Amino acid sequence: MLDRRSFFTPRFSPRSAGVLLVAMSLLAAACGADQGVRTTGATQRQPTGAETASPPISVDNTGTTPTATTPPAATVPPVTLPPIIEPELKADIDLASVVDIGDSKIPRAHDDFLAVALTDVQQWWARVYPDVYGEPFEPLEGGIYAGYAARQGDLPGCGEPSTSYDDLTQFAAFYCQFGDFMIYDDDDSENSILTPLADDLGAAVMGVVLAHEYGHAIQERTGVLAAGLPTIRTEQQADCFAGAWTGQAYRGESELLRLGDRDLRTGLIAMLTVRDPVGTDQFDEGGHGSAFDRVGAFQEGFGRGPARCAELIEDPLPLMPNQFQPQSVDALLGGNAPYRCEELIGTGVSQEVIDACTPAPTFLSDDLNSFWTTAIGPEFPTLTLEPTDDLGASACDDGIALADEVVLCPSRSSVIYLEPAVLDLYREFGDFTLGYFLGLAWGETAQRVNGNTLEGEKRSLLNDCYTGAWVQDITPDSTGQTNREDSDVQSSPGDLDEAIRMAILEGDEGANVNRVGSPFEKIEDFRIGVLGGLDACDALFAD
Repeated sequence: MLDRRSFFTPRFSPRSAGVLLVAMSLLAAACGADQGVRTTGATQRQPTGAETASPPISVDNTGTTPTATTPPAATVPPVTLPPIIEPELKADIDLASVVDIGDSKIPRAHDDFLAVALTDVQQWWARVYPDVYGEPFEPLEGGIYAGYAARQGDLPGCGEPSTSYDDLTQFAAFYCQFGDFMIYDDDDSENSILTPLADDLGAAVMGVVLAHEYGHAIQERTGVLAAGLPTIRTEQQADCFAGAWTGQAYRGESELLRLGDRDLRTGLIAMLTVRDPVGTDQFDEGGHGSAFDRVGAFQEGFGRGPARCAELIEDPLPLMPNQFQPQSVDALLGGNAPYRCEELIGTGVSQEVIDACTPAPTFLSDDLNSFWTTAIGPEFPTLTLEPTDDLGASACDDGIALADEVVLCPSRSSVIYLEPAVLDLYREFGDFTLGYFLGLAWGETAQRVNGNTLEGEKRSLLNDCYTGAWVQDITPDSTGQTNREDSDVQSSPGDLDEAIRMAILEGDEGANVNRVGSPFEKIEDFRIGVLGGLDACDALFAD
């Protein structure tokens, strides 16, 4: 009987899926390819019949839709130390003293960091476990192993005599409760995941992944693994534990290392990179959750610590829809609505659907006008879109730049966007890249209509929250209905993950920049809008 607990969905390879390119491109603030793991987005409701947009799966762990309440903010706690970008190691530890490295291991750029990080994870748990669980922490009995193709001798087996390297590549890293040990892939072969990720994103990804695996070791000690829970429940808690460890290292609470803004960004990208493929049921065996779900659990631990993570077994975070209705238009198109309706030709959808098509820019802007008119009243101006090839030539005197690609023009009640750049993002990442930009523009307009006096980063973050509140409004409930009866738009599985991508791409480089908000802050406030709606957003920055 195999019972491996892994940060990665088994048999999911970021290399084969092309997400390494995505991760690198996000760090470089450029577009990257994501060829294998499809991202999806908002879709216009289609005519009834076989080709209808999919009703949602359960959006929480009990099978019911979560009530719109104000979720507690994870919030990056204040850091009084000078900001740093790269990890800062305060100790020199030999990896061989922490890990069974075998006799043929090739030195890796992440070795020094990993030795310190693993030592810190163990010391951190020894320190906090008694406070959280009321008993001493027991270190790993079976140890930690580095696996690689050239390693001589067998790696310990998980319910079988040994673990082959080929088997390890299906998991990248895992914890085994039978023997109480961990193994991670330290190779850089074509089928490897971790070393290429660490090379591309930074060594901190190794710390996040193995802190997650330590989370499963904690679950073995507390009886959680023996409780027969769905995998998604145990993975959510392990993601939370990884966030809690990252948080204490980021805030300078560790005596061995300190993580910087780039490392925090790396943790978010890691969660995005290894999400469940869009369209799968997260309650299936081996389900780990969407990027929205995984990032949310990571942020919960980062801001609220391991004691909150311990509560997630009895008080889990809500999960958002990730599954398509079989044989639906949504599934056929991967959840991506066409930017232009002629793109539907040759996709296999019926002529009826093609004839009823409204392009995404039109139905998204129409729905945002409807949403905000319903929320504020007729004084909310009807905004129109102005795609352009040259923002400079199309600029207005009172233009408000919301991103490099998007300008709000209040005097013309229009949103001007750089179509070539937005279309590239749309085609690479999915249709909610456009929805995210538009959500910011309509949110800024709402703040102007309401006379909001917020400035700078806080104003920008409220726009992220308002975008999330709009997504909540178009996310279908268990009956397939959204909040507004007059809306013919609903979100698709994957939309939220695309918003996570955009927040990482558009966010400030660090928490100390305070221009539009760091990726962590933007994602956090977007999530508050999705889970709590407009009231939660308005409460964020209330005096």
